[in-house]
Amino acid sequence: MGAVILYWYLLCNGSVCSVEPFAVTREAAAIVACESGDGHNYGTYSMHARSRTKDGGLFQFNDSTYMWLEGRTHADTDEPVTQYAAFRRLWNDGKGWKHWKASQSCWSQWMRIDDDGVAVWSE
Repeated sequence: MGAVILYWYLLCNGSVCSVEPFAVTREAAAIVACESGDGHNYGTYSMHARSRTKDGGLFQFNDSTYMWLEGRTHADTDEPVTQYAAFRRLWNDGKGWKHWKASQSCWSQWMRIDDDGVAVWSE
């Protein structure tokens, strides 16, 4: 499975900064487009998206879930790579799609649930 470059971000270590690519799986890009993007265009997103219901970030993590995963609330204020690591943990190679069931009607334009109950890319 190939990676999708969502955007470039600035990574700093002390006074030395460099621009780094932020690569995610195509499944992650689909979830992002539905959770913090416009819901129609693959790869759209808002890193700092925040809902009225205590969900935030690229993947719209609930604050209590993000606290459990990363030890802090407000994914929308966290680094994109940390948000992605939390996503990968919950996504579990497509077995964790139910965490994003609320947006399934959106991401099903790119993915489907196979006979084993795993979200897979629609070819």
